[in-house]
Amino acid sequence: MQYDQNGVWTGCFMPCRDDSLTYAYTSVSSLPIHFTIPHRRRCESLSLAKSFDNGKTWQKSARNPILPGEPEGLDVTGWRDPFCALWPSMSKFLGLDSENTLFGIMSGGIRHVGPTAFLYTVDPNDVSKWTYLCPITNVGLNTRLSRWSGDLGKNWEVANFLTLSDENDSSITREFLIVGTEGCLPDEEMTPGGRQWRSAHGQLWLSGSLQEGKRNDVSGAVEMTYKFGGHLDRGCLYAANSFFDPKCQRNIVWGWVIEEDLCDTLRCKQGWSGMLSMPRELFLQTLHNVVGASKHGSYSVRTLASRPYLPLTKSLRQGPNVRRSRLEKSKLGGSESNKVAFTSDSIRTTRWELDCSFRVSKRCSEVGVKISNSQNLSRATTLMFEPQSETFTIERPSLRTLNSSKLINNAPEVAPHTLFITRDPVTGEEEIEILHIQAWQDNSVLEVFVNSRTAISTRLYGAKETFGMTFFGTDSSGADTTKLLGAVLWDDIGIPVALTQSS
Repeated sequence: MQYDQNGVWTGCFMPCRDDSLTYAYTSVSSLPIHFTIPHRRRCESLSLAKSFDNGKTWQKSARNPILPGEPEGLDVTGWRDPFCALWPSMSKFLGLDSENTLFGIMSGGIRHVGPTAFLYTVDPNDVSKWTYLCPITNVGLNTRLSRWSGDLGKNWEVANFLTLSDENDSSITREFLIVGTEGCLPDEEMTPGGRQWRSAHGQLWLSGSLQEGKRNDVSGAVEMTYKFGGHLDRGCLYAANSFFDPKCQRNIVWGWVIEEDLCDTLRCKQGWSGMLSMPRELFLQTLHNVVGASKHGSYSVRTLASRPYLPLTKSLRQGPNVRRSRLEKSKLGGSESNKVAFTSDSIRTTRWELDCSFRVSKRCSEVGVKISNSQNLSRATTLMFEPQSETFTIERPSLRTLNSSKLINNAPEVAPHTLFITRDPVTGEEEIEILHIQAWQDNSVLEVFVNSRTAISTRLYGAKETFGMTFFGTDSSGADTTKLLGAVLWDDIGIPVALTQSS
C-alpha cells in the first residue's frame, strides 16, 4: 500500500469491543524522517490492522490511513508511535465518561518549541475515529531539572501514559508519561567515554498534574505539568512501551535493548540487532519518615519504580538445570582469606539471577559485587555503589582481542543513586536504607535494578564466561562496618519445557 510503502513502524494494541485483535501502527509513506530535518507533511500516518483468528492472520483496514498525518497548522518534528488506553483521570478532568472514552497519543514534537505527545479522544465503539485535542504537555527544549531527571530532548518517541496508585493508599495517585527522548545534550558525568557510540537519546519518565491549558497554538483544553521525573533506564534500553495487565492488575513495560555498543562490522556479521528486555512491573514507590538522603536532604519521597515481572522471574528459577546458592550475613572488607564470594562451583553459565542486600555504613566509600569473567580475575564486571558521590556504576570488561576499543564500547554505565535516611517516629532512631541490588544476565545482556528506583540495561560482549562473584565493601576507620545481609544466586535459569510447550 502506498501509505505504508516505506515502513510499518511502532504501534500498540487497541482495546476494541468487537471480537478482533486490533493493532494501530505508524504507516510511513516517504523517507527520510528525522527530527533534525524538515518533516514532510503526512509522511507518517496512522493505520489499523485486525485479526479475527487470535493473531494467526491479519488484515489491514480498508479505512487506512485512519489519520492521514499530523494536526494542521503545526510544524512538527515527528508524529508517530500510537498509544491508546483508558485514562480515567483525564476523562474526569475533561468531564467525559471514563468507561466510554479512550485516549490516544502520538509522539513527536513541535519545532522550536519542544517535544510533546499529541492527545486524541478515541471512540471505543469505532477505534478508527480519533479526534484531536491538543499537545499533552509543553516542557521546552532540552529541559533538564537536575542530574536525576535526565534531558527531555527535542523530540519524543513511543510515549505512553499511566496513572499509578500508592500501594498502601489507593486514594493517592500520580500521573506519568514514559517517553523515549531524542536530541539530548551530552552528559559527561553519566556517559564517560561512551558518547561517540550511542545516539543522543534516553528512556525517561515524568510526572505532573492535569491542569487547564493556555489555549494557544501549542496548548489546548488540558495540559500536563512537569513536576519531577527521572530515567526509566540509564543504560541501553529504549522505546519502552507499557500496557495494563488485567490478570495481575499491574502496569507492565517492555523495552528494546539496542545494539549500539557493537561496531557495524560485528553487528552485520552477527546477523541481527537488538532484543526485547525482560518485562517489568511499574509501581509507585513510597518511602515514609524520610529525613534525608546519604548526601542531600529530603523529607518525603514518592517516585516511579520498576522491577522485573514476578511471574517471569519465578518461572526462570524453575528451569530444569537451575542451581541455587546462598550466602548469609557477613562483614565485608576483610582479608583475602575471608572474602565473601560465590565460587565457580556456584556459577558456571552466563544465564543467572542475583539478589543481594547490604547494610551500608556511614563511613562506606564503595560497596558492591565483582563478577569474574576470567579464571585469573584479570577481567570482571563490577556493580558498585559509591555513597559519597551518590553514584551507581557498572564497569564492563573489554573484549579479549586486539584493538577491542574500536570494536565495542565497554565504557562504564553510570547512574545517580542514593540511599534515603529514615527516622523512627517513636524512638527517633535514624537508619540508612538497605542497598538492594538485583541483576539478571542472559549471555551478553545484563539488566540491573537498584532499590527498584535505578535500572540499568547494558551489553557485556567481553563477558562470555563467569567464574564466580566476590562481594566487597570499603569503610574508613571506625566500629561501623558495611555488611552483606544476604545473597541468593540462581545459575542456569530458564523457562521449564512444560511451560514453553503449554504456551
